[in-house]
Amino acid sequence: MPVTVTAPRREPLEEAGRLLLVGFEGTEASEAVELAEEFRPAGFVFFSRNYPGSPSALKRLLSEISSGAERALGRAPLLAIDQEGGTVSRLPLEETALPSAADMARIAGDKGGEAALEELSFKAGRALRDLGFNFNLAPVLDVAREGAYIGTRSFSGNPDEVTRLASAFFAGQRRAGLLACGKHFPGLGAAVSDPHSELPVVDAGLQEVWENDLRPFRSLVARGLPAVMTTHALFRAVDPLLPGTISPKVVDLLKRDVLFKGLTLTDDLEMGAIAGTFPPGRAAWEAVAAGHDLALVCRRRENILAAREGLLKAVKDYDLTPTRLREAKLRLTRAVKQIA
Repeated sequence: MPVTVTAPRREPLEEAGRLLLVGFEGTEASEAVELAEEFRPAGFVFFSRNYPGSPSALKRLLSEISSGAERALGRAPLLAIDQEGGTVSRLPLEETALPSAADMARIAGDKGGEAALEELSFKAGRALRDLGFNFNLAPVLDVAREGAYIGTRSFSGNPDEVTRLASAFFAGQRRAGLLACGKHFPGLGAAVSDPHSELPVVDAGLQEVWENDLRPFRSLVARGLPAVMTTHALFRAVDPLLPGTISPKVVDLLKRDVLFKGLTLTDDLEMGAIAGTFPPGRAAWEAVAAGHDLALVCRRRENILAAREGLLKAVKDYDLTPTRLREAKLRLTRAVKQIA
């Protein structure tokens, strides 16, 4: 009987690390560069805690991280920030400040429609790019219902208005040279619970999800949206058993039905909605196996380690198939080329 020999997997540490986008605790470039050397991530997510006190210090920090990480990785790192505007603004800088999505909608109504919003997005995006960022985890594409958790982070409760305004925001970010990321797929607009602390359950029917929540995603994907973030929520009509973060059905909805070809991200795996049931070591590899290209672990080193170890074991055990790994690598490479 012929013996089938399986070729050894090349560079499993590199393959596992590239599936992570990570945060760090402080304001020293050495911390991020050491993470790059040890974990080999796709890049970093920055928060308020990483702001070193002045624009010049931040620009220097990002430059040092970028050059140090590129030496360690042999590739340019993603340098991401969550600068939606309003309550989700990570930098205390006037030039990068944005109003909330709800306030941007009012500005668009008062001052010339989409052109005013696009210009607002462009100016803030250009300031982010000049500092050294290349990836903004915005805009929010959620279509808010009354009493929804998402609140003023949503542009509107009307899917056509969300589409119109988010498209203008995206256009400004793209003009500024930033990758943009639509979120939170397939839409948190009907959720009343905060996924930072507990798992939201969305009972909207599949037709409502398709016609209402997915309309902004479908439109922006057709316009070339480069990245989409899913969410830690259970969408009964799509997958009654698994939250979107680890649901192949949710990611399949994005990739097969919405025809998305870009980079698919999880939300932060340290958030309460997922971490209480699925620890990072399990959640990371299940998320990638489900079809995500990047798993986010945004703060604690021990959780980054656990996620990397879970991914590494999945790579070695072929729980992550070569086809899935090649697809994730290709989508990351395409995204990085857009900001080169």
